[in-house]
Amino acid sequence: MRRIKLDRIGTAVLALFLGTVIWVSATYQTDRPREDFFPAQIPVQLLHQPTELMIVNEPVSTVRVRIRAFASSWEALTVADFSATADLTGLDEGMHVVPVELSVSDPTVTILSVHPQALYVRLERAERQVRPVTIELNGLEEVPLGFQASQAEVDPQEVTLSGAASQLARVTEIFGSVSVANQRNPIDRTIELSARDETGQVIRDVQLSPSSVRVRVPIERRENYREVAVRVRTTGQPARGYFVSSVNVMPATVTVVGPPSVIEAMGSLIEVRGDLSVSGATRMIAARMELDLPEGVSVLGEQEGQGEVLVTVGIDAITGGTTIELALRVQRLQEGLQVAPFLQTVDVFLTGPAVLLDELQPERLSAILDLSGLGPGTHQVRPQVEIYMDGQPALQDLEVRDIVPMLVEVTIELQATPTPGPTLTPTPRPTATPRP
Repeated sequence: MRRIKLDRIGTAVLALFLGTVIWVSATYQTDRPREDFFPAQIPVQLLHQPTELMIVNEPVSTVRVRIRAFASSWEALTVADFSATADLTGLDEGMHVVPVELSVSDPTVTILSVHPQALYVRLERAERQVRPVTIELNGLEEVPLGFQASQAEVDPQEVTLSGAASQLARVTEIFGSVSVANQRNPIDRTIELSARDETGQVIRDVQLSPSSVRVRVPIERRENYREVAVRVRTTGQPARGYFVSSVNVMPATVTVVGPPSVIEAMGSLIEVRGDLSVSGATRMIAARMELDLPEGVSVLGEQEGQGEVLVTVGIDAITGGTTIELALRVQRLQEGLQVAPFLQTVDVFLTGPAVLLDELQPERLSAILDLSGLGPGTHQVRPQVEIYMDGQPALQDLEVRDIVPMLVEVTIELQATPTPGPTLTPTPRPTATPRP
């Protein structure tokens, strides 16, 4: 009986074994294993980095892995099923080759190879330093005339750098910049900082604390300057059949600096020393002429001893030309405003048919300063000349070639409000009561 039981058990085991073989064979035929690189890169995690050391190079951050897995496993695998690590335990300063350890959560997957098999990691001692902050002011040459930017005030004046010793040794300055171009008011803003080497390159492998500072730049108005127009006078007459068609000054206006009292007394116009002769001229005349500057006054931006302008006088053949001095008047001044005394006359250069110029009545010309839209303050206004052609439409052939000076300084002020006098209350007259 016992023998029979053993035979039956052996038969059952054999049948189970054969069934398993048949099942494995069938499964193998439908779900064959496959060898290939996993399509995605596996990120590498660095473990146990020493706290007093830091990595100063850029080791490879991902690896590729070649695996063997059944087709069904390939479809289900994700990057999260893999774990790639590099253990830095016990490493000291210097370059190290650290093996990459790779594992997979699916037991049916076999790891065949890892590329690369190790990482190159350079470790250096971490350091901290305190450095001063340097703030550069950009656009100083573009600060409006009459304004001046002072040295920047920085808060805090020092920051703490941290990083590898080799990187800190490269740092030559902690740098920030702020633009003062076209600024008339003080600047107060927060500026981001960067660490730079001696060539001006930014060093990104260091940390700054804080990474930004507050910068204040005082911008103040200077009182000892003034912008004035330049006038040049000519003498003589060109050759017969020629006329002076224009007088141009480069620059037409200059900014002068000097003692405030002298600058204030100068007015808005400055002339050159002497007159420019055009006698017998048949072509354009160009000359450099010295400005007639008061004692102690110089031109802003010029070197000491200089103060010249380039004068060009246009000489054209006659159709006709003449120069007329016209009185200036203002128009379109806003209500409630008044104009302080200003330049009284301008020189107007006219060209056109000679017969019109010979018969031209000065009353038909008007030199005006259009003050529309201008409020209280000092303004540089370009004069305009109007020709009244009522009854003489031919005057439209006349052309205003030039006006000297090109700009006139006008000071607009508020009108003084009159003080009201006492109000008199009339005494009522007695009313007669009519008799009944």
